[in-house]
Amino acid sequence: MFATSVSCRPVTPTGVPIIGRTSKYNNLLVATGHAMMGVSLGPITGKIINQLVAGEKPDFDMELMRV
Repeated sequence: MFATSVSCRPVTPTGVPIIGRTSKYNNLLVATGHAMMGVSLGPITGKIINQLVAGEKPDFDMELMRV
C-alpha cells in the first residue's frame, strides 16, 4: 500500500522568489516564494539576506525579487 501526501508550496505568481526589505518596514526582510527550489536556492538566498542585513549591496540584481 502506498501513502499519499499533499502540501502547499509558497510560490509567487511569476515563480520568482521575493527577497528584500519591505517598503513599509525598513527593518523587515522577506525571503519567500521559493516553491520546490527552496533547498537549492537556500544558500544564495542566505547570502543575499546576509548582505542586506550588513548594509551591503547584493551581488545580484534584485529588481525581479523586490517586495
